[in-house]
Amino acid sequence: MTSAHNLLLPPELVSPDYSGTTIANIPATVAALLRRPFAGLPALPEPLWQPLGHDIRRVVMITLDGLGQNLLEKEADRLQPYLAETAVRGQITSIFPSTTAAALSSMWTGYAPSQHGLAGLFLLFPRYGTIGQMLNFSPIFGKYPDALIQAGVAPETYLQTPGMAQQLAVAGIPTYAFKGAEIVNSALSQMHGRGVADSFGAYSMADMMVEVGRLLEDKAGQPLFVSAYWPSIDTISHMRGWDSPQTAAELLALWQQIHLTLRQSLSLAARRHTVLIITADHGQLNAPQNRHVYLTDHPELNELLLMRPSGEPRVAYLYVRQGQVQATIDYVNDNMGDVATAVATTEAIATGLLGPAPYASQLENRLGDVILIMRHNHLFVHPDDQELVERLYGWHGGMTPAEMDVPWLGCRLDG
Repeated sequence: MTSAHNLLLPPELVSPDYSGTTIANIPATVAALLRRPFAGLPALPEPLWQPLGHDIRRVVMITLDGLGQNLLEKEADRLQPYLAETAVRGQITSIFPSTTAAALSSMWTGYAPSQHGLAGLFLLFPRYGTIGQMLNFSPIFGKYPDALIQAGVAPETYLQTPGMAQQLAVAGIPTYAFKGAEIVNSALSQMHGRGVADSFGAYSMADMMVEVGRLLEDKAGQPLFVSAYWPSIDTISHMRGWDSPQTAAELLALWQQIHLTLRQSLSLAARRHTVLIITADHGQLNAPQNRHVYLTDHPELNELLLMRPSGEPRVAYLYVRQGQVQATIDYVNDNMGDVATAVATTEAIATGLLGPAPYASQLENRLGDVILIMRHNHLFVHPDDQELVERLYGWHGGMTPAEMDVPWLGCRLDG
């Protein structure tokens, strides 16, 4: 397997290791816990799951969007009564780019972005002459949810690898998905939900935990996998910052819902042979406005571009004029090297930054010619995005430890 560590990147950036320490390795780990085969990336290292036991029949995984290891460590003292009950407590990394649409796609398939093909928040759709926003499946120039479906893009076939739930179903393990009611039927959920036995929309974390508990009771003794996703830490971190009192309060509230509303309410029958995992898709960092880097301040770079960048403010995919790839890389690294680094897309793919082969079709087209990775807590701002970007304070998508490092916590519910 190729390694992104072969790329010459600034030392503070964290490269994902898809051979066993990323969120893309979670599906194989769930399958291993349930003693089922899995085709995809390998499982996490055995010390991160074998202490949970060898008689597991049911796995409940709660993904808290935006819960970085930095936030967990900051609030560890307040969470200690709950953390003390974990059988495994480790740290893994997000994928590249560390953005929700790509990360959740890896967590729902067990493959890297290079393989499933959903490699960013904003991706080019050449056939339709637009860049698409992958969370709401709409063109970048307006909020028209699911407009790309109406244009002819089929969400069920967009991901180019099997779904995790499809593989588990073949092995006799049904999957149940819980997420916010407003996204339960979204295009992205359709991509991820291939093979899911049933999906449930929730209106709050408390609502979700009650419903997960009901499912575990109704199906006591039956093998299953439950995936529960909640976005509020990410939402608050974007607006207030990952280290804000509001974000800390939300984390504590979610933890209490998990452990009081779910764990302590279950019967012995519902707990038996069941493990609970808590993890995240990525973390966050704060990027105040004085850390924004505006394309308008770099007219020489703008002249090298064929069209506006895709990607996002922490990782931009640049489409450059013919024959200008090296000139673009040189401009960024010579004139912006303290705030960004640039690599050729072909090199990033070949060295495994987005994962191993076999590569998704159209991968290079979706990533442009040059990948611009922002350093520290800087953002790369296109004029069309300036108003939106300046409304947000917390960000992710890049390769800093704050964005990449996420917790991996597991405990038995019958322990």
